[in-house]
Amino acid sequence: MKTKILTLGLLFFVAGLTRSFALEHAQKDGLFSMDVPQGWQWIEYPQEIIVTYPDGKTMAMDIQMAPGRELSQAQIKQAIKDGDDKMIREGVLAHNGTLIDNKEMAIDGVYATRLDFKTSPPDPVLVTYVSLFNKGHAITITYGNSDEKMYAVMDDALSTLKLR
Repeated sequence: MKTKILTLGLLFFVAGLTRSFALEHAQKDGLFSMDVPQGWQWIEYPQEIIVTYPDGKTMAMDIQMAPGRELSQAQIKQAIKDGDDKMIREGVLAHNGTLIDNKEMAIDGVYATRLDFKTSPPDPVLVTYVSLFNKGHAITITYGNSDEKMYAVMDDALSTLKLR
């Protein structure tokens, strides 16, 4: 069954699989690694990684990396806050979505934030948007699904994220 997810204001389609993790995939420049479900594909571009379902076409997770300069912790927090505010304004509220959670967290000891929101009916989708900086790169990770089991699989994949 295909459902819609909102990723940076764009609409993508996703389908379902079972919870089974495979080998760890590493970003080519050494920014991070993550386990993805068996059969899913890790497709890497210069500033983006797309994790797809086994069909190789249907996006499950979008990881964007923007190179920048080294920032202080205060500058990182402000840049992430500004990006999150923009996502809330343009990606959630502008599309009649509902913000469920907006929290600070740490990934491998690195400051990050996580927004959880639901898109508007008729096909509401639970979406997660994570922001962090690592090695001078801004990184965002977006995924979502209307199927709670599939959403949990993507949440499990995020929990294996290791910064390098």
